[in-house]
Amino acid sequence: MRELFYPNTVAVIGVSSSPTNIGRGIVFNLTVFNYQGIIYEVGPRGGVLAGRRIYTSVLDIPDHIDLAVILTPAATVPDILDECGQKGIHWAIVESAGFREYGEEGKKIEDEVVRVAEKSNIRLVGPNCIGVVNLENGLCCPFTPLNRGLRLGDISMISQSGGVGMSIMNLITNEGLGLNKFVSVGNMLNIEVEEILSYFIEDPGTKYILLYLEGIRDGRKLMETARKSPKPVIAFKANIGQFGKNIASSHTAALSSNDRVVDAAFRQAGILRVNDATTLGNNLK
Repeated sequence: MRELFYPNTVAVIGVSSSPTNIGRGIVFNLTVFNYQGIIYEVGPRGGVLAGRRIYTSVLDIPDHIDLAVILTPAATVPDILDECGQKGIHWAIVESAGFREYGEEGKKIEDEVVRVAEKSNIRLVGPNCIGVVNLENGLCCPFTPLNRGLRLGDISMISQSGGVGMSIMNLITNEGLGLNKFVSVGNMLNIEVEEILSYFIEDPGTKYILLYLEGIRDGRKLMETARKSPKPVIAFKANIGQFGKNIASSHTAALSSNDRVVDAAFRQAGILRVNDATTLGNNLK
């Protein structure tokens, strides 16, 4: 999984020179946080953005690409992933929305994404996420502007909600703490929380691990993974009750678990649970 966080080349797919283009935000964040690799821009209209050529296809890029970051309409994602496979790209972040969280038609597109990814041996974060951050090398891929006050530290975070994840990153900054890595997991098609958690447990730059969970798919696997951690694992588990289940479905299509069961399981696994931002901030200091 190191390739996901430390790529030498990144292709941002879904970019145009239009001032309303959302993909520009990804390029902007990579630039502002001084990403240490090479950025390639891809969009069907071509053109130029930030002094770089916009390639009309990832297949036209002359260099090897380590990571593709995709923000295009959902229906276009399977074909784009197929081109990534042809290009030999094995890691992707799909920030596009419009998949199973949008109903049956979106679910069909999602199934096709899974099929293409498996055929092309592509591991992907998302879809329906805001991306990945690694402040060690400036890999900052969210499409929304990041707080420029973010500084390198030893807290790494996995979030099932992009919006809440952004809010917690702001909280970390406001508390004078530093972020190391962040992953917004989205719909978790072939990379789930537990795999990223395992990576953070072994990651030298990570001292504290923070989870924002709206639902738990495989409680046993999560607990077994967390139990192995010599590092503190702090979980902000939201969505208590039926209203919370509806929120979880809109973000990840995961179901919230019985809250008392979650509390007991977390205690057994050594996970510290917090229920509000104030307690979270105090535990991270």
